[in-house]
Amino acid sequence: MELMYFYISTMTISQLIKVTLSKRKEYLNVCIMARKKTTKKSMKRSALQLSPAPLAVKKQKIQVSSPASALTHEMVLDNVCTAELLYLLGEFLCRRCRNVGRLTPWVSTSWLRTVDMLLVVSRRQRKPFLCPGSVVFLYMLCRDCVSAEVSSKKELCAELLICFYISCSYIGTKLGYRARSFMLGSDGQEFWKRTLDITKRMSHKMLQINISPQFFAQVLADLKNRTDS
Repeated sequence: MELMYFYISTMTISQLIKVTLSKRKEYLNVCIMARKKTTKKSMKRSALQLSPAPLAVKKQKIQVSSPASALTHEMVLDNVCTAELLYLLGEFLCRRCRNVGRLTPWVSTSWLRTVDMLLVVSRRQRKPFLCPGSVVFLYMLCRDCVSAEVSSKKELCAELLICFYISCSYIGTKLGYRARSFMLGSDGQEFWKRTLDITKRMSHKMLQINISPQFFAQVLADLKNRTDS
């Protein structure tokens, strides 16, 4: 009986040992699997921290930064007055044409406004052409084409009105403007010769100021800052 009890006890103990070992093995397997999952998660987190910003964030940044770079002519002309720009243009002509006596900024302004209103009265155009954008365009032409050697108001007025005619023909609302309204005297041959010369020489800049808000903004800044070169 004692031997039988000892055999049974021994079998029980061995079974318990086997069960304990198997449980311990399962427990170790569970721990190993859990550790692997934790390691994978930590690797993913570190990869996310080191990786660039998600695509959604990139799109959001692009959407925020794109309006600042999308400059337009309307944005450049925000809070700009036509009278102020005409006065600055008149100041430029006074600085450029020092040989012309008794020249003030208002003189050139009156020449331009007179012709502009005559075009409206004669129904050559529905509304005045002079506005901030057209004055900037006109300043660009005058800066490159009006010579410092001009010695009289008549000569200066002729040069200014030629540039005014080219501005109207290029960016005006009408397909064609009557050249007679911009001429002084009856010398049409000299008028057309000078007009073609300026058009050929300035065609690149006229196209550039029309399609590039950045170039347009630079010309406006030069006018405001009295930068004549």
